[in-house]
Amino acid sequence: MSRFYLAVYRISQGSAIIAAAALVAMVAFIAYEIVLRYFFSTSTFVQDEFLGYGLSVCIVWSLGYTMENGSMIRVNLLSTRLSYNQQRWLDAIGALATGVLVLGLAWMFWVRAARAYERGTVSATSAEVPIWIPESLILVGLLLFALQLVAHALQRINDHPSPAPGMVLDHQEQ
Repeated sequence: MSRFYLAVYRISQGSAIIAAAALVAMVAFIAYEIVLRYFFSTSTFVQDEFLGYGLSVCIVWSLGYTMENGSMIRVNLLSTRLSYNQQRWLDAIGALATGVLVLGLAWMFWVRAARAYERGTVSATSAEVPIWIPESLILVGLLLFALQLVAHALQRINDHPSPAPGMVLDHQEQ
């Protein structure tokens, strides 16, 4: 199972790198727009659309890595009052329940992307981006997050340490 956890974590790392690259591309695109507007009094006229796509990738593709590294905001009001084993099971159940919800959302994006592809739907801007492309990017990000949630739940059920560097299980800190 250690190989599985590590493989899923490496996939999450890779998707986080892609999310970071999308952020860099967004900054570069904004700088390009500033130069076009300031020096040439023109624009690409698609900045809002492409930045929206980039922001979606930044958010969704980084979720698994953020969660596994313990960087997500977490409310521990209940879990701090539980024993270590109860915390483990609560985390596992929470991860699995979240995974089910994320898979439901992914299913909705699959339906939307398939429908957009079949109909040839494009964005309402001059770029006329096929809508199935950004929706598929979000779908893939959601599936990657669901995979990380399953791995996280299994880690907690099996009391296996996270492959994320610096992550320590609660009972190891005490």
